[in-house]
Amino acid sequence: MTTMNGRNTVTAIQLPLAIRLLNQLGGGVGRRVFKLNADELMAEARQQTGLHDFGDESFIEPLRRLTRAYVEEADLSFVGRLAIQREMLRHLIQRLHIAEDLRRHPEIREVPIQRPLFILGFMRTGTTLLYNLLARMPGARAPKLWELLWPSPPPDPATEGSDPRIERTRRYTEQAQKAMPALKTIHPLVATAPEECVFVLAQSFSDFSAEGRAHVPGYMNWLMGKDRMVPAYRHYRDVLQLLTWKARAQHLVLKSPMHLYCLDALLTVFPDARIIQTHRDPRAVVASGCSLYEAARVVAIRDPDPVALGQQWLDTWGEAMDRAMAVRAKAPSEQFLDVHYEELMADPTGQVQRIHRWAGLGSEEAASGVVQSWLAENPRHKHGVHQYSLEYYGLDGQRVAERFRAYTEHFGVRMP
Repeated sequence: MTTMNGRNTVTAIQLPLAIRLLNQLGGGVGRRVFKLNADELMAEARQQTGLHDFGDESFIEPLRRLTRAYVEEADLSFVGRLAIQREMLRHLIQRLHIAEDLRRHPEIREVPIQRPLFILGFMRTGTTLLYNLLARMPGARAPKLWELLWPSPPPDPATEGSDPRIERTRRYTEQAQKAMPALKTIHPLVATAPEECVFVLAQSFSDFSAEGRAHVPGYMNWLMGKDRMVPAYRHYRDVLQLLTWKARAQHLVLKSPMHLYCLDALLTVFPDARIIQTHRDPRAVVASGCSLYEAARVVAIRDPDPVALGQQWLDTWGEAMDRAMAVRAKAPSEQFLDVHYEELMADPTGQVQRIHRWAGLGSEEAASGVVQSWLAENPRHKHGVHQYSLEYYGLDGQRVAERFRAYTEHFGVRMP
């Protein structure tokens, strides 16, 4: 990853010609054909599945608010409207199937989810590296992308290698990376690799990642309200029970930067969770985070503004860190372990061993082999160099440092 200094050294993310043409030619058609209406989407999901019961209906208000925000605030492009409608429909179809699984097999709700490990921290602080290393350790179970996209029916280890959802997910990732070529460099998606909790949390439509796709300030302001996320985490717990019903493990390893927004809800639903928080100089983080959002927004909205995006990212993720710090101030300190980016990059084996000792998991002797094999398979810049700058997003290092001063001072984050 390389940080480019100076606004003129980084150019806007470019879309493939086919996507640009679709967006130019299909605007009015998209609004008529790909409707974003909560009731119509739920009806379509029921029609496609032949199922009626969504289970817990706490998702309906967030769904209504999010669809309204996409229609009234987001100024979606043709491709953006098509992609978002498909994603929402997939979430609703999965909710129907999951509710049916739980109805037919009530014993799924008895599956224990004990002391899961959650990794959280700003994006670009080593969360993905750490996640992949911990997921490979003996006894670990980390949900793979194909499981998160299509949790139902419950995965079975006996048929995992031939599960048709793997190929379906490969097609999904190919389509995503064709539409967003920058995604392969910024955050490559692999069907059989561990992926983030956000793919299931989005099924409840209480979705902090929505801002990554489009400008939806009204929805985000509502979502920041107290206790909005508890139902989403309860649904996530149901999904984890479903995923581990036939595929048990000693412990779960889970990860998403989005947990910073709602650490209180996470701990309400998973009170015995063990939290690993990663840290890095925010000046090295913010522009990279903005570029991830820009990669999705240039596809989904008609007139993306990188400067406006920079201010939004700083505001909302600043609030996320403030909220996480407030929760940590009241929670037992032994429930958290802090990992600094520089120390992780300098000695990943040592940090994995440290985490296993802290969590009481044992297996420290396996860490060296796990780390060396993963690094050999995934050399740095394997998918290209990710280029970005603060200036391109209308920001500068001093402004970012000042916004996160309380964070960096509290956690002793290095600010060279």
